[in-house]
Amino acid sequence: MPRITYHDRFASLLAKDYVSDRDRRFAESLYGHYKRKGSLTSGRRRCFIQMEERYATRPEPAAGIENLTPILSRLADIDPGSWDEQFVMSVKTQLLGGRQLSDRQTDILHKIEAKYSDDEMAKRQTWATDWDDEKAENYRIALSYYRQTGYFHRQVNTASQDPDFVPTREEYRKVTENKFARKVLAGWHAEPKFATGAMVALAAGAHWTETQKCPNKYKLCMVVATNAATPTSAARGCKIYKVLPVGGSQTFLIEERHLKRGRVPKKK
Repeated sequence: MPRITYHDRFASLLAKDYVSDRDRRFAESLYGHYKRKGSLTSGRRRCFIQMEERYATRPEPAAGIENLTPILSRLADIDPGSWDEQFVMSVKTQLLGGRQLSDRQTDILHKIEAKYSDDEMAKRQTWATDWDDEKAENYRIALSYYRQTGYFHRQVNTASQDPDFVPTREEYRKVTENKFARKVLAGWHAEPKFATGAMVALAAGAHWTETQKCPNKYKLCMVVATNAATPTSAARGCKIYKVLPVGGSQTFLIEERHLKRGRVPKKK
């Protein structure tokens, strides 16, 4: 009978699909040490033997393990390697080990299941034909914002090369439905606080460079255009205006949050 080596024992342990993610990472680090050094210290050997004993018998899987097969199949086909797939795989390992999910894990799992439900899968099938001007505008605005932040570099380059490019539904949602893009799009689509032709003044939060462009004492300007450019910051009041300072000849761009209604104090 061939001698069983530590290589065999590590391979046997790591082949078990119910080993927790934390213990698997630890076992892999022990195995890496063994392959480099050719031996284990007494402390590492003790830890490894304890894991072998802990996972010697396959436990009874926790309830719900059978519900993961359909969602994992869809994730493998649609979004392989994604965070969603990695999370569900981690959940599967946990349930195989007989360990129940926390309330937080259950909530996240339900959200992922909803993203890949029959209804959502049907929407994916008709995504290309459902693409319209509203979606195209949202995607363009979000990418314009990300062009100056450096994120979503691949999507920005693809759209620059082909303005008519239609992204996948997953890409569209990643680009437009994150917390930063939502603020940018909210600012873009919001009703302007100041109409074209309105008199405004620079607010206290205006940048120094903006104040230097207003030669008049009260920093008064007239609104020339609203939504004059794509928002450059994911903040409340990020809508961009083009304004002409009173007494000046050069327009400039400024965010809505840096403006207030223009009033000239009455002379006493």
